This record gives sequence, structure tokens and C-alpha cells, in this order.
Amino acid sequence: MVLVLLLIAFFSAISGKPLDGLLMLLVAGGLAWDAQVRSRHPVPGPADREPPGQPAREAGPVSRRGIRLLLAAAAVVAGGGYAVIVGSFSRFSWPATVAVASLGTLIVLVGWQEPRRPGPDYGPLPVRGTAAWGAVLVAGGAWELWSLFQQPALEITSYAHPTVSALTDPVLASQPGRALVLGAWLLLGWYLVRR
Repeated sequence: MVLVLLLIAFFSAISGKPLDGLLMLLVAGGLAWDAQVRSRHPVPGPADREPPGQPAREAGPVSRRGIRLLLAAAAVVAGGGYAVIVGSFSRFSWPATVAVASLGTLIVLVGWQEPRRPGPDYGPLPVRGTAAWGAVLVAGGAWELWSLFQQPALEITSYAHPTVSALTDPVLASQPGRALVLGAWLLLGWYLVRR
């Protein structure tokens, strides 16, 4: 994964997107550092953890459910407001870049920590499924690189050989399109952080 992110950082930088390249470089460095730290200090598995002590008294199921619904509603309203406000900024402007990079950094930092409650151990990944998804990612990366090198110049989009950026341009050209994409990005980030 670190190698893939380093390649993305390199090609983003040479195609005129130095901030994207820097962000990918930072995530690659963070993953490499995290892997190094974990190799020296392995995280204890579920069997190594101490059994929980006396459970704390919790509120009844109705009030817990009500609190969860209230928090979910607040998160939806805040996420919708964020998507609408940041989607109203022009593309590639500093306010849009700072808003997306700041929230993205926050999501990565929250998601990087150990889970609050241990999940089930599913064992090693199945080889066939991993190979299938790996093939899809490699094919997508190869198509993106081929399209990038078929353009008249690395910073000039060609719709005869579109990259992913070129394919998303019509959606991201309008404020509602940007707000919808930001909303989907927030939902994906929330889903990944919760896992």
C-alpha cells in the first residue's frame, strides 16, 4: 500500500497537483511509520486482553437509542451543512482545499487509532477475493496511467483519453454536484472510521 501511495504521490505531483501529491506522500509516510512501530510493539489480540471488569451502569435501551438518534441527526445536519458550504466554494480554491484537507486529516487521525471496542477476528483475507480486488485496482491504475500519458501534456486534460479527474469534471463543475460528492465522501469516511 505504501508503494501504491508513493506512486500516486509521484504522478499527482508531475501532473500539476502538488498538494495531492504531498497529501499522498504524508499518508504513505504515516503508514510506513505505523507498520514499523507495530512490528516492534505488536498490538495485543482479543485473547491477550484482560477481561472487562464490572460493567458500568448504563441508561435504559430507550434513552440510549434516543441519544444515538439525536447524535446521528446532529451528524447528518452538520455533514449536510459542511457539504453545502464547502461545495459552494469554487473548485481548487484555497477555502475548498483547506476545508477538505482539514476534515480529511481529522478523519484519518480518528480512524488510525485503535478501535474502542474490539471487532471479530475474521482471520486471514481469502486469497481469491484479495487477488480479484488487487486485479481491479491494478487494472484501474494502469488505465489511469495510460490515459494520463496519452494526453497532449500532463497538465492538459484530453477527453479522447480521459482520466478519472476528467470523467468527474462534469459532476464537480456545479455547486450541487460538488455538494453531493462531498456528502458521499463524508458518508464513506464515517463508514470507514466506524469499522
